Amino acid sequence: MIGHITHYVIIGNKQIGTNKPVFIIAEAGVNYNNKLPLAYKMIDIAAKAGADAIKFQTFKADNIQLKNSIKPHYQKLIKNTNYYNLIKKLETSFEDQIKLFNYCKKKKIIFLSTPYDKQSLDFLTQINVPAFKISSSDATNHLFLELVLKKRKPILLSTGLTTRKDVESTIKLVEKFKMKKKLVLFQTNSDYPTKNEDVNLKVIPDYMKRYKCLVGFSDHTQDIIASLGAVAMGACIIEKHFTISKNLSGPDQKSSLEPLELKEWIKKIRVLEKSLGNKNKTITNSEKKNLTMRKILVINPAKKDTIISRKLLSAKRGDGKGILPLQKNVNKILGKKLVKNVYQERKFTWDLI
Repeated sequence: MIGHITHYVIIGNKQIGTNKPVFIIAEAGVNYNNKLPLAYKMIDIAAKAGADAIKFQTFKADNIQLKNSIKPHYQKLIKNTNYYNLIKKLETSFEDQIKLFNYCKKKKIIFLSTPYDKQSLDFLTQINVPAFKISSSDATNHLFLELVLKKRKPILLSTGLTTRKDVESTIKLVEKFKMKKKLVLFQTNSDYPTKNEDVNLKVIPDYMKRYKCLVGFSDHTQDIIASLGAVAMGACIIEKHFTISKNLSGPDQKSSLEPLELKEWIKKIRVLEKSLGNKNKTITNSEKKNLTMRKILVINPAKKDTIISRKLLSAKRGDGKGILPLQKNVNKILGKKLVKNVYQERKFTWDLI
């Protein structure tokens, strides 16, 4: 893992940090098409797959979208609908979101949501969501971010469609509110799906070093390689869209994981976590039974009082016992006299000199 941030963020009953388990968010978004039975099913799937949280979106279309809005490029394939009308159709009532919040409690999975406007932010505060996930579309919306920061809850902030100057400006705002220790800054690309060559995972350790904050990753690619790379780079939160079926209608379905893919994604993140280990280089218990390291031998027969030269020494594998042919050990041996006769390929021991 690259980089180390000493503080951690608490979301629900989870501690999130560079030395903690990766916090995995299964992003439902609007993929349930505003149908509660489908949303309940997605909660079941995310909980069973082992996600720490499932994330929805909370908005009032009239607060965030002009009625003559143009569609993002990746949604051009959705035909015969005005973009405002599409967003309005996906707007979930606060009453229904309370039902989803309570169902998540029942299923023991953390409910998260992205607020897109003040009304939605206040609602999510009222039901006591443990953190706010902020969309890339609001990464430079300081009018809204000030409202979010005043809530004093952990902020998971995506940074798609931003430059370094944009991010630094937002970081200054976060610092003004003394909220950097509650910030997780997400490397994000806002194209759906994102091409692997556009992911730019090297931003993750740069964010950690430059801003001294925890870092997450929103994965919008069509496979799971980028997520695994992000974990190896030091991301402490990973987020990815999922769906019941990619064949459902909706703006994000095609770039989402299906249930079996979601389960495999989470499983591989957990395996990778174990593979990362820690920075201490030691011999593992599993290695100790593999006797593959070479040890020093006296390669030819030699008589007592023979001066040991380099050509008299070799190193071969054996029973695992003996002296490693490290330079410091070889230097202690060279030039010394043998105190007894030795036979060919005799394992060297310190009592020979």
